[in-house]
Amino acid sequence: MIAMQISLYPLGEDEIKEKLDIFWDTLREENIKFKITPLSTVAWDDDEEKLYLAVYKAFQNVRSACRAVMVTTTTTGSPDDIKILLQYL
Repeated sequence: MIAMQISLYPLGEDEIKEKLDIFWDTLREENIKFKITPLSTVAWDDDEEKLYLAVYKAFQNVRSACRAVMVTTTTTGSPDDIKILLQYL
């Protein structure tokens, strides 16, 4: 199992929610589980490649609407390991 903490920064935008919605809508379309926190989005899946590809696609979709920077932190482990981390969300 894999989990990613993703911080997305649309650049030069007065209103960023519209751009963040593009990101989150793409994750939903790709059937990725995620939680929105005040400072980042945490996404996870059993399939590492599926998660990487979905996050990259979501980033590309935002970049088609504006310039953006994305920072990620990734962790892998057993489903139990990831569940322990996710309980803090």
